[in-house]
Amino acid sequence: MTETPENKYGTTPYSATDMSNIGDEPRSARLTKSLVWVLMILHVLAGVIGIVAMQAQGPEAYLEAYLPPSEFQSMTPEMLDTAFGATLVMAIVLIAINVVLFVIVGLGLRANRNWARFMGLVLAILFLISSAYSLLLATNYGDQSGMMLFGTIVNWIIVLATIWWIIQALDKQTHRWFALHKSLQA
Repeated sequence: MTETPENKYGTTPYSATDMSNIGDEPRSARLTKSLVWVLMILHVLAGVIGIVAMQAQGPEAYLEAYLPPSEFQSMTPEMLDTAFGATLVMAIVLIAINVVLFVIVGLGLRANRNWARFMGLVLAILFLISSAYSLLLATNYGDQSGMMLFGTIVNWIIVLATIWWIIQALDKQTHRWFALHKSLQA
């Protein structure tokens, strides 16, 4: 029985999308792809908790903790309300930017794009640096209760999940998987 050629040159056509012979996706690569969505949800949750905690404190109590005493005392109630409103808007914008970045990285990882893994690693390291400052140096654990304490716990969970994501993204098998897809996509 002879094989019928499927093109005019008599050979079987090459398909760059035929990846049936590359093997199974390693567990570390699957975790790299799925943990990014868990991290996105946790970041949104932390942002919402932060906004709720801000609103529970009110403009005066919230801004008193962040402004120098002389500047805080020179502000009128209208100025405090304006500054507080701007802070809330900034928090919402940062949550939206965070979601957009997670979606870009998540979809890139889903498509096995190495740039998405690199971008995720850069963003994760920047997050850990900022968290190290805020959770280790700028958080007064003795004064926390309610939503602020819950937000701090969620932020520690995010730090641990981010470290786990970085470990999975840097795993040798994950690196090989993304490198193989990069060579197949080139």
